[in-house]
Amino acid sequence: MNEVTRKLLLTFGGALVLFGVSFIAHKVIGAGGPDTKISHHASLADARQAGVIERGWVPELLPAGSNDITEIHDLDRNTGTGTFRFPAADLEAFKAQARQFAGTDLKEAGAVTYVAYTRDRSRFELVLSPDPQKADAMIGVWGMQPTR
Repeated sequence: MNEVTRKLLLTFGGALVLFGVSFIAHKVIGAGGPDTKISHHASLADARQAGVIERGWVPELLPAGSNDITEIHDLDRNTGTGTFRFPAADLEAFKAQARQFAGTDLKEAGAVTYVAYTRDRSRFELVLSPDPQKADAMIGVWGMQPTR
């Protein structure tokens, strides 16, 4: 295979992969219809004020300093996911809070913390880990689905 053919195949392959990733992202985070909603909140206080915690789209159990909160939920399936950041200094207080939260499962593996709990017929699972871009920050993701 000559160099021109190789570059052409790589370009075509890259475009195909980019299209595939874009298509999947489009379907998952839903330009996907009127029943998929996305919101962003600068702080935990903003999320509370917007009512997304009260409505169950954002976990009620988040570190106090949580910020940059983005949530995506599907009204049809009653599922959701989201991301957030928080200061690393808040981690120990959060773990203590989670241990006192009734029915919470908290596990640690190295620098990663996993928290799961069920409230109002929904199961929340959170994963917290150090932010690779900031030494004094943590990142978190959650998933939410109905319990049967």
